[in-house]
Amino acid sequence: MRTKSLGIVFLVLMLASVWLTYGVFTQKFSDYDEVTVKASRIGLQLPQRADVKIKGVIVGEVLDYEPTADGADITLGLYQDRTTQVPSDVTASILPKTLFGEKFVSLIVPEGGSDAEPIADGDVIERTNLSIEVEQVLSDLYPLLRAVQPADLNTTLNAVATALEGRGEQLGESLETLDGYLTRFNPELPGLIEDLRLTSEVSDTYADVLPEVATILRNTITTTTTLEGREDKLKALFNDVSKLSTVAERFTRDNGDNLVRLADLGAAQLEVFARYAPGYPCLLGGIVGAGDLQAEAFRGFTLHIVLETLPNQPRGYGPQDAPIYGDKRGYYCGRLPNPPWSQSNPVTHQPDFVDGVDEPTGKGTSRVGPGWSGTAAGFVGGREESALLKALLAPGLGVTADDVPDLGVLLVGPMARGAEVSLR
Repeated sequence: MRTKSLGIVFLVLMLASVWLTYGVFTQKFSDYDEVTVKASRIGLQLPQRADVKIKGVIVGEVLDYEPTADGADITLGLYQDRTTQVPSDVTASILPKTLFGEKFVSLIVPEGGSDAEPIADGDVIERTNLSIEVEQVLSDLYPLLRAVQPADLNTTLNAVATALEGRGEQLGESLETLDGYLTRFNPELPGLIEDLRLTSEVSDTYADVLPEVATILRNTITTTTTLEGREDKLKALFNDVSKLSTVAERFTRDNGDNLVRLADLGAAQLEVFARYAPGYPCLLGGIVGAGDLQAEAFRGFTLHIVLETLPNQPRGYGPQDAPIYGDKRGYYCGRLPNPPWSQSNPVTHQPDFVDGVDEPTGKGTSRVGPGWSGTAAGFVGGREESALLKALLAPGLGVTADDVPDLGVLLVGPMARGAEVSLR
């Protein structure tokens, strides 16, 4: 009985040692920090338990991979005692241990080193683009080499080796020369590519305009044929143009400064005109509408008005009413071009312009700027006001300004200064 018990214990110990050896070999007793690598489809070719290295040192192994639309998500198990050697900003590439050997995952530290924190469980590692290109080349090359017959490949390699035997120095010199050419040529590649792109654009442009160029050439032939029969007239035209150029040159030479000064003065005036340009339509419309009223007032070449005197003497202008031109608001149409004012609905107020008047003056309306009776049209009853009013009355009376009677100025003057005038 004792022998049987020892035999069972021996078998159990042997099986336990085998299982323990298998567990150690397969890293079943290792603790990992799992991270994910976003790889291309090359990642699907990794063997189970493939190595994970950084700078040639094994820091983990491949635990699993899952296909995705862009390639594969590879789950890496990093040894917890090695994660301090792996910064969180590493990238990953899949490389073969030999040209066609078993693949492994290589973690690439950024060029110049890294100051990032150590990688942690659950982090995601992006793939290294350059290495992916190498992986793709090897992946595409492997099926091609498998399709090539080994005997033919051996014969070809032997022929290449025989051809290169004893010519290593010459081959090295050729490679150095080629490297020198490429070294000088590589910096010019961006310019060459840009030139080729521009050449394509220019070619497209020429292709688009060639039909028009052909049409121009045909028209040029027609024009040349036409000009051949009109040489005398063409010569006379050139002579006239030459004379005009001479006159224009002399005119501009004599008046160049005046033209420049005129342009400088005109610039300020045009700015004012441009500022008030939106108000021109309503102003002109109001002038046209006022013409009908004036025609009615001057019907039969006779002024028809009812002049009413003011019941109270208006206050005189004082120093506080000094005229100013301070209104900078731009154009103001008010009720133009169709004002509602009439004999039964006279104007009783004036817009509040910045003209120097800050309170009513008692002249029949709420305000009348002193500039209307002083600065702009001259003093009341003065020669300047009389000349202005006669010039305004002359077209309606059908006479010249000198023939307008002084009575017309006497009747119209108060109305121009803001008094209330009724038409009957």
